[in-house]
Amino acid sequence: MASKAPSSASPDPINLIAQVNRGRSPQLMQRKFDAMAHDRFAFLRGTAMLGHRALDLAALPAAPLGWVCGDLHLQNFGCFRGLNRLVYFDLNDFDEAARLPVSVDLLRFLGSICTAAPDMGLERSAAASMVQLALAAYASALARGKAFWLERETAIGAIKVLLKQAGERKRLSLLAARSHVVGSRRQIKLDGVRYLPVSGRAAVRAHIGHALELLASRFGDREFFRKRDIAFRIAGMGSLGVPRYVALVRGKGDPDRNALIDVKKAVASSAAQALPQYAQPAWPNEAARVVGVQDICQAASPAFLSAMTFGAVPFVVRELQPVEDRVTLPRLGRRIDRLDQTLQSMATLAAYAQLRSAGRMGAAGVDDLIEFGHELRARPRRWGEAARAVDAANSAAFANFRTVWQAGDERLHRLCEVPASADGPRGPSKSVARGSAARKSAGTKRRER
Repeated sequence: MASKAPSSASPDPINLIAQVNRGRSPQLMQRKFDAMAHDRFAFLRGTAMLGHRALDLAALPAAPLGWVCGDLHLQNFGCFRGLNRLVYFDLNDFDEAARLPVSVDLLRFLGSICTAAPDMGLERSAAASMVQLALAAYASALARGKAFWLERETAIGAIKVLLKQAGERKRLSLLAARSHVVGSRRQIKLDGVRYLPVSGRAAVRAHIGHALELLASRFGDREFFRKRDIAFRIAGMGSLGVPRYVALVRGKGDPDRNALIDVKKAVASSAAQALPQYAQPAWPNEAARVVGVQDICQAASPAFLSAMTFGAVPFVVRELQPVEDRVTLPRLGRRIDRLDQTLQSMATLAAYAQLRSAGRMGAAGVDDLIEFGHELRARPRRWGEAARAVDAANSAAFANFRTVWQAGDERLHRLCEVPASADGPRGPSKSVARGSAARKSAGTKRRER
């Protein structure tokens, strides 16, 4: 069944950004806001809530309700190993997952192509062509009405290269990059870039220890999940500052066959919050939502994917996936001749995820998605125009944010102040401990690469 959404009035975007990031680690907010002010694509990644509120779904043909990842852009695809140890390439971020018109994911994905075009070396006309190619691939996959998955043997373009590299990458290379051996035991590298020491160390150790016990019970291998070390993990853009930890565990043996487990707090979906006219099913907690939707959308899920609660706080737990297994924008830009293949594959995977979850928990059925696919094929131009509108809205919001951030706006800079008794990750904080006078001086542009 298709639905139309009224266009909703947007609150002040800076107030909204401040609201979403309130309560997060102040040690990391300066890092996040610097990155968002430096780069349009980083801003898009860090402000999903603005993107959803700017959508004018009522101006487009009605789309069926389906399970969407809620933040579908070029860098939310990646390789991962499933529990069967096979390597997959798929949508790989469901933090914002919700039951919404499937056009929400489609428009964000197509808009992200326009936003990323300069980083991929594309002129505006070439970006418009890529949008139409991706749209056609998505529409064709929906119209066919059957979900498949990408394998190393059938993948093309940059994804084929990525799958090959991921399949050959050994766990030891990840361990070497993220940890070092002290004596006979491995420890996480507290480099201030990927990892920081944890505060409230006893409580965090207890929570993560409990998580590892649950994993050991669930997967029947107590030795594998024996804890060796923990750290606060720095990763992502939209979720940067949310409590996130990594646990180094025994794995298949010390020290060179250890494994890394990601433990991330689950927060409410900004997509669902931005579009409240679409009712959501009742979930036990936010982690159950993330894991539940990921499970029905993916052909296979990352190893050890689980929803847990520590006290009343929900966390998503899974094996740590190397960030190198994502398709980065520079990687895409190196082979423009293969870019169209990669974007079409991504769009096709988005359609497969929606087909795979069709009819589940109130989502529209496959026949509705097939019909929508035919509608897209018949009238593609207006969707290309809508994608450009998504990019234009992001560009305007980015310019406003950069100006406000560099001017020292208190709504943002207050979030970067570290209290004397901060209960967050411990680590370098001189860049976030500036006084009010320094914040307001001359808007020096800080860039974090």
